[in-house]
Amino acid sequence: MCLAVALTVTAQKAYRTPELQRLATTLKIDVSQLHEGYNHLVVDDTPLTVRIQNNVLDHIGLSLFSDEMREVSQTPVFDFLERYFLQLKYPPSEKTVAMMVRDDGFRFETGTLQTVDKLLSSGDYKFQYQYDGHRYVVSWSRDEAPLLVVSFPVEYQLMSGENKIEAESHILNDILQTAVVHVPDNKKEERSDFYIMESCTNRLYFAGGRLVTDARHPAETVANMMLSTEFEGNLRLRLTQVEYGFRKSTVEVDVRQWISFCRNNHCQLFYGVNNVSGDGSVEAVVVAVNREENYNHLLTITVPADVVATSQGTVEARLYSYVPTQNIRNLFGTYQKSTLKTFVSK
Repeated sequence: MCLAVALTVTAQKAYRTPELQRLATTLKIDVSQLHEGYNHLVVDDTPLTVRIQNNVLDHIGLSLFSDEMREVSQTPVFDFLERYFLQLKYPPSEKTVAMMVRDDGFRFETGTLQTVDKLLSSGDYKFQYQYDGHRYVVSWSRDEAPLLVVSFPVEYQLMSGENKIEAESHILNDILQTAVVHVPDNKKEERSDFYIMESCTNRLYFAGGRLVTDARHPAETVANMMLSTEFEGNLRLRLTQVEYGFRKSTVEVDVRQWISFCRNNHCQLFYGVNNVSGDGSVEAVVVAVNREENYNHLLTITVPADVVATSQGTVEARLYSYVPTQNIRNLFGTYQKSTLKTFVSK
């Protein structure tokens, strides 16, 4: 098993990115004293939120959003705004605030960075956000009057604070640490959304009220394997990640871990068939689509006929992670003519 994870270790804790380490160091935060989950601190009269997950510091920012708000909505907007406003208050030495907002496409539509300090001192405001697939517009208002309005691009690297190399270095470990969460499938729910082309869908297939597991219907059986945690069987994925610079890393995971990881990160799964061979082997593509941050994970898989027939075994899968949405059609072009070969009742 080959897995490289870029984490900087200190006092038995680690930082997910060097930028988070810089912020913690600049603010003189004793990370060794922090506990798992959300920590709420006050440094230089500034309220901060710091999160530790699996002994890794993966978020630090201004305390703009309560734990209750996070429970109601798990949008990545919360972490981004908290961290980014903190970065603007403590910019890296090689950049000014003006350079940061210019390069990142971040705009103050109403108010300034100083307005953020006023928000920190008073929670008496209404918060809302919207996005059109290209930009987020976020506002804080009181009595229908806007206090602060900002906008920024819907881009994973900006919102996560991780560049592509950092993001790729973490994903396999993130999947391995994901606990399987079983979500019952609603047999009466009509799932017929498609992505890019009509043959790449999120459909599940049922027969007699059960998910199809039938070598006579290999395409549908593999769809159920790849889209549902309720599929009966013992299926493993041998994930080979193709990383920046054509480096490769490989791990083996339960397919349900992969599905749960995608769900936890607000990714919707789609499946399309490239080929069904005469013996019942299936070549297919699985796309995990994250519209909130405009990225896709792409899996190309080959499922041997004996795995289809027994619902047991290991599937070879190649993973392309954090592909910007505008680039996905290039990787997806190979499958443009793909169609599902056979169908049973949904």
